[in-house]
Amino acid sequence: MRFPDAPISSLFVTPHLTLWPSTLNILRSSYALLQNSPATNMGHTRGLVSSAQALRQIFVTPGRISRAGILPNTLRNGVQIRFFQQSHFLSLREYRPPIQLPPKNEAITARFIQLVNEEGNLEAPTRLEEVLQSFDHKDHFLMQVQPAKGDQLPVCKVFNKKEVRATEKAKAKASRATKSSVKSIELNWAIDAHDLSHRLKQLTTFLDKGRRVEVILTAKRHKRKATVDEIKHVMQRVLNTVREAGAIQTKAMEGEPGKQVTFTVQKDN
Repeated sequence: MRFPDAPISSLFVTPHLTLWPSTLNILRSSYALLQNSPATNMGHTRGLVSSAQALRQIFVTPGRISRAGILPNTLRNGVQIRFFQQSHFLSLREYRPPIQLPPKNEAITARFIQLVNEEGNLEAPTRLEEVLQSFDHKDHFLMQVQPAKGDQLPVCKVFNKKEVRATEKAKAKASRATKSSVKSIELNWAIDAHDLSHRLKQLTTFLDKGRRVEVILTAKRHKRKATVDEIKHVMQRVLNTVREAGAIQTKAMEGEPGKQVTFTVQKDN
């Protein structure tokens, strides 16, 4: 099987494609690894292209390219590649509808409501107008906590504005602390199927919790050396997991497939 004479960059660079320089180097290394392998066949070629496509889908989004952040660079083979100066452009964005907040005060449409008192018990049905006149709107507000269901009236509660702001501030601080910490997941290129599935579940769990995760793909000392197919398979599974979790790359990919590759990802919020 003879590989195409076109340079490796032409397989992964298109007029609308932007890659990290380090990512392109890893793709070159992967291509060279397959090209030099005596077991190379058509199946391996298809696998290479599939891995390249996975990298492009996960770590490249042409629609987010900023002209101000692009610098032309002419490679030795004459092919131009564009560099992007941001670290968060590598994502697959999905449409997210705006969050619908519960109605407050006059935005509540029901004429009668049931109010939750300070003890947490429901009071008898009361006219909304009377409830709105019963508290100081400067320091408090009325919010619907449960919509009407059938014959059941909507349930509302009076909240203290200062207490709500303090609670939201504490939650935001805790969320920032969680997201700033980095989890690390290390996988051997020759990892067995069961262990690989377990590690990828851990990766998904960390990402769903908003954690930043450093992924380390490495060859263990004194362990069996992974085959070309195993290297491709592990890389493909990891990239697919990152993509399915809706995560983005926050640190450039470094290393060489079959030896050690590291990159950091986090869910795109």
